[in-house]
Amino acid sequence: MKDLPKMTNRLKNRNLCLKGIILLFAASLLSACDKQTVYHSFQSLPTEGWLREDTLSFDVKVTDSLTYYKLSLEVRNRSNYPYQNLPLSICYTTADSIPSPTDTIQLILADKEGIWKGDGWGGLYQTAVSAGSVRIGKPGIYLFKVAYTLPDERLQGINDIGIKLKR
Repeated sequence: MKDLPKMTNRLKNRNLCLKGIILLFAASLLSACDKQTVYHSFQSLPTEGWLREDTLSFDVKVTDSLTYYKLSLEVRNRSNYPYQNLPLSICYTTADSIPSPTDTIQLILADKEGIWKGDGWGGLYQTAVSAGSVRIGKPGIYLFKVAYTLPDERLQGINDIGIKLKR
């Protein structure tokens, strides 16, 4: 009979621990994956700068067809980026090798006072902007190309460029 309170405490601790594990598991399941995102990737650029002739290419495998996807562009810039905005041209080639028209997207990276608009830490800021929607006609590999349209031969201060495709 002396062990009864000790046994009850062990059962209470075991139940509490089990509830904690279940709660942790449920929270990780809810935050583990975003079923709406089909593709999300960044490409890093050299610290010396992004050369005009270096068009970035993203091979996006799409399995679901006959639907529209939301496309967004994401930029990570360093604090030494010399402009307020970044105009990017984007186009894609379908699985049938049919090129889409090129679109120019204007990313506003800083306000008129030079304050960076993106989320940032330690001199690196990330900004995202919607680039419209893309109609996927059939499953396959879609090639997205991104380039900057500023007159600079070497663009300083851009760390990464990314694209995201969501249902």
